[in-house]
Amino acid sequence: MADWILIGDGNLSNEEDDEITISTPYDISDLVIALSSSDEMDKSCTESEYSSDEADAEEEEEGDYLPDEDSNYSEIGDDVFDIAPPVMSHKLERINRIAHLVLPRLPAKTLLRFKSVSPNFKNLISSPFMVLSHILHPKLVSGLFYDNGDSFGYVSFDPPLSNLPDASLSYLPEPSNIMASTLGVMCLRGLQTLKYYMTNPTTKQWAELPQPNMLHPDDVSVVVVFDEPSVYNFSGDYRVVCAYPVIEGVWTFETFSSGTWAWTQSSEICAVENILSESGTAVGAMAYWRTTMETVLSYNPVKDRTNIIPRPHSEMAEVWWELGEMDGKLSVTSKLHEKMILVSTLESANNEEMLHWEKVGSFWLSNDHGDPRPIQSQGSAALVFWEEKKFLRELVLRDVQGKVLRKFDYPNNYHDFVPYISTLVPVKRSDAGTSTEPSVNNNDELSQEASET
Repeated sequence: MADWILIGDGNLSNEEDDEITISTPYDISDLVIALSSSDEMDKSCTESEYSSDEADAEEEEEGDYLPDEDSNYSEIGDDVFDIAPPVMSHKLERINRIAHLVLPRLPAKTLLRFKSVSPNFKNLISSPFMVLSHILHPKLVSGLFYDNGDSFGYVSFDPPLSNLPDASLSYLPEPSNIMASTLGVMCLRGLQTLKYYMTNPTTKQWAELPQPNMLHPDDVSVVVVFDEPSVYNFSGDYRVVCAYPVIEGVWTFETFSSGTWAWTQSSEICAVENILSESGTAVGAMAYWRTTMETVLSYNPVKDRTNIIPRPHSEMAEVWWELGEMDGKLSVTSKLHEKMILVSTLESANNEEMLHWEKVGSFWLSNDHGDPRPIQSQGSAALVFWEEKKFLRELVLRDVQGKVLRKFDYPNNYHDFVPYISTLVPVKRSDAGTSTEPSVNNNDELSQEASET
């Protein structure tokens, strides 16, 4: 697929009369060639001795490649590399600056394929800086896992760029149910042992979690959250928040932390009738669920604190609504009985108690769309709907104004969709103490499969 990227709005230079435009598809062959030869370039630049005057003259003549001030891209993602800029030759640094602008915006599968280009390319893509920058640039949801009766399936919203090397996750020790997915990392529960597993289906990394201290029933609801300070510190620590009932209508929580590799029982209990387990959504370090009381339950595992939030448009009757994560905020997509779609995000004034809903989009769907129902989504500003037109069922990806971005014929019944965003986030394991790379064979397998598609 030839999606194009325009870097810096046509101006990557500080010189007003020296405009450089890089407009490139996902294959970005020019950048691949530049970085594949950058190892030799680095050697030649290191062996050659430039005087400071010559270096300054070269820099003044060519200018530095920097993001344009009017760029709409994530400032956080672009500034990540300022934390610990690599020490390298002047020419190689300039190439890498371009790479730092382009690579975080590419699909994870493309980045895996580019690892085989050269040692420098592999090291750059594998670095914690690149992994962090990649997840900080919001992307459309890659696809949906869904319940297929005795197993689960996967539908990609951008094949072949979002296809997975093993969508059935057969590399796990046992058949499992998908419990939650956040930033490309998924939590599953074994059907036989009831053990919890963490995996990144894009890289096929996985880890087995220790057994919880408490017995979790079948209706446990799971959300995977990342501690924001830990993410920015490149540790990749995650928490698995499990909500379960202690008695009918009363719920509590137990949380696993990859930082301590242990489970912690919450002292919080909340009476919310029932939590809708398939609605679990992560936003930052917070977990959210819909309840049968038509409210939103939030839980902060770090502070061990809950909060009950009224849903938006609570004054309107006959509303079908669903939670989601949109550009780092909790979102609610509501469908009124007249087929009007309202989209709201949860805003705060740096205080969990000062929350309010803000409408960010609305549109009408015609009668041709049958009975559209919102599905949980995450990533950049896009909404997923299950729509039925006569005898044809479709999964449709729309923006907040209703424009169709992607759609697929979907012959099965509507139930239990789990959104997935393909990333390179590593899965932390207990035996290594830090995030580990997949095995060499696994890397070769992924690179070969990416090249073939």
